[in-house]
Amino acid sequence: MYQVLYRKWRPKTFADVVGQPHVTETLKNELVTGRVAHAYLFTGSRGTGKTTCAKIFAKAVNCLHPVNGDPCCACEVCRGIEDESIMDVTEMDAASNRKIEDIRELLEEIRYTPAQARYRVFIVDEVHMLTTEAFNALLKTLEEPPGYVIFILATTEPHKLPATILSRCQRFDFHRVQPQAVYGRLKYIAEQEGGDIDEEAGLMIARLADGGMRDALSILDQAMGRSKQVNALTVCETVGMAGTGYIHEMAGHIARKDPAALMKLVSELYEGSKDMLRLCDELIGYFRNIMILCTVKNAEGLIVASEAELSELKQAAAGFTAVQAISILNLLQESYEKMARGVNKRVEMETVLIRACGVGGEERQKPLPAATAAPVPNATVNALLSRIEALERAVQAGAATRHEKGVQQAHDTGNAGKIPILGSTSEPGTAAQASANGNVSATVRELSDAARPYPEWNRALELLEQTNQGAYSVLSDSRAYRNGKYLLIETGSFGRDMLRNTMVKDAIRGIIKQLSGIDCRLGPYSPSGAVSYMRTASAPVNPSNTAEDTAAAAVEAIRQRAAAAGITVEEN
Repeated sequence: MYQVLYRKWRPKTFADVVGQPHVTETLKNELVTGRVAHAYLFTGSRGTGKTTCAKIFAKAVNCLHPVNGDPCCACEVCRGIEDESIMDVTEMDAASNRKIEDIRELLEEIRYTPAQARYRVFIVDEVHMLTTEAFNALLKTLEEPPGYVIFILATTEPHKLPATILSRCQRFDFHRVQPQAVYGRLKYIAEQEGGDIDEEAGLMIARLADGGMRDALSILDQAMGRSKQVNALTVCETVGMAGTGYIHEMAGHIARKDPAALMKLVSELYEGSKDMLRLCDELIGYFRNIMILCTVKNAEGLIVASEAELSELKQAAAGFTAVQAISILNLLQESYEKMARGVNKRVEMETVLIRACGVGGEERQKPLPAATAAPVPNATVNALLSRIEALERAVQAGAATRHEKGVQQAHDTGNAGKIPILGSTSEPGTAAQASANGNVSATVRELSDAARPYPEWNRALELLEQTNQGAYSVLSDSRAYRNGKYLLIETGSFGRDMLRNTMVKDAIRGIIKQLSGIDCRLGPYSPSGAVSYMRTASAPVNPSNTAEDTAAAAVEAIRQRAAAAGITVEEN
């Protein structure tokens, strides 16, 4: 009868175990020095060698002729444990034997001394599945077992074990096997089986196995059933993947914003019986690599790929920004969750690819008025921004009326008292200093007239979006101008209120320093040609320009109106 590769090539000694030297060396040293503990806990993800090492340890501790901590695999005890003819090594599956009655049967067996071996070894797999009562029954024996008993507990979820159990065991954490180590082992086994596997296919299997050697051998076994010469195409056909060629082509169409070409590829893959859920998973892995290349220098150690694949990835990464890659990743992960819940996978795949074509871009889309807004991917956000703009205009119009009434009332009552100036900036070193000399708006206008557009503002907004979504939503439609160390921002009153927030100001300053290397000071943008928010004797309000007025212009309007009425104004 044919024996599958992961069973046929299961390690027989510690030296055969791949990718766990921190575990195997420690266990060998304990065996050589005779410092064998009574209870061990092996933890780690599936297929990393927990149960395999437990069986090797059971042979080594009972071997009649051990070799530097390894079992000889030739004596009668080693052979008996290997073919399960010696009953002194017991393996129990706690997933199906999890009740207190099962543990009581186990404890009953512990009373009997070994028949042929030196120690009785009890291997309890998936130990986290035991009930609370079963753990309590095991607790005392696990702490002080007879001298001839060794417990080895194995689990993928150590956090589910009671602290009382953890404290009584020596713990060994098994790591995911590194891709190159997986490829090396697969190549060796393939050659021993009369075949071969190339590097690209080996690394592809390593990615699919996610660090598990058993899963990798299972995939290799299936692939060698198709062809003894295993390459990337063989692996793709075996597991139903689209393959790097298709994924790279899809990424290119997304970068070029070509949904028609993407739909043709999806149709071709669907008709070829490719699983859309796996296709989405492949795209997630691909754009994860794009994100890493866009954000990390010398990222080769973080990406599992051959030289040719890595070169293709670097070329593809040039077509995306980090923000675009992250946005596309978020879309793909949302769609993956929907597909896993059972929605129409092809429709969902087509939908997410069309949405991905509209993500990011150098030119930021401006929110349209609510009455004419077209459906866009971020329709909810755009609708909210439109409502905010409408509220801004209403608030600004109402503020102008209230201020006029306040000035008129003060004049009618002969109150030459103090009228506070609203909307003046308190930014140190700019208008605040000028306010002491009664020249707030003149200073702001002088700075604004000499300012030039700040070219990095769109990039600054992208970075702000990552750290403060609320501030970004309000300022996404703003523009910025630079005059020396001053950064003047043109926005509505809602935006100016947001810029008074210390956290927002500090965040923007930090971003500007990151982009341009300057410690900037923030202020409003108010060129001399701006229309005031307030009505003046010589310039009536132009409703169409109200949304573009600035706070400094409003201050100047109040000053002029108060001076004409003979009212003393205190700047506050």
